Amino acid sequence: MKLHKPLSLLIQVIVTVPLLLGTAQARSNNACDQLTHPLHTKVNNVKDRGGMWDRYEKSRQLREHSSLALKVDSKVVSLMFTLNYLCSTQEGIPYNDVAQYIVPQVKEIGEESFIKKHVALGHSLKDVTDWVNYGRFSVKHLNRKLDMGQIKKTVEQVKVPVDRYVELFQKVQAPKAVIADTKALIADIEKLKEADPYLKQADYENGQVPHSSILSNTGDEM
Repeated sequence: MKLHKPLSLLIQVIVTVPLLLGTAQARSNNACDQLTHPLHTKVNNVKDRGGMWDRYEKSRQLREHSSLALKVDSKVVSLMFTLNYLCSTQEGIPYNDVAQYIVPQVKEIGEESFIKKHVALGHSLKDVTDWVNYGRFSVKHLNRKLDMGQIKKTVEQVKVPVDRYVELFQKVQAPKAVIADTKALIADIEKLKEADPYLKQADYENGQVPHSSILSNTGDEM
């Protein structure tokens, strides 16, 4: 079936989101969690019913556009992940597994020796340099703070597309209107993520985690 690959990508996003929260090692903040909980409930109610993808798949006129539904589902799930991240890291970004490996070694032997050691183990200079840079980033942001007032503003901003998403899922519309509204919602979520300072900050911070896994080939040394 043509949709297997897109569907697998959505499943991967949904399954990966809780795992990615390990990056923040979940420092729970009750006030923040309570603030975001209603939005999570709304999105989970849609997700439990198959999301927009399920609605598109059940319509003969919409089925060929199911990749669009997958995209809007993943965009909304991504927003929920970002809200979790902001709550989890309001008082700082705890070391993840990669930082826990890098920071103590760099502190003990220095950056130059760390780089030489891992290049000798067969890692590329670029990858090892990225790890060192990530170690610096982790130390610098361990105790960075987020303002609760700005988090509230971000949550209010996110509430708008979440409510539109729920309404779009529930509303009976002609297929052309559903497609048009889905495209508009995707575009507005993308604009929001570019405009809101904390959504941008969360994307930046999560983007600092090295794509090359330092742990995959160094587990025996830990």
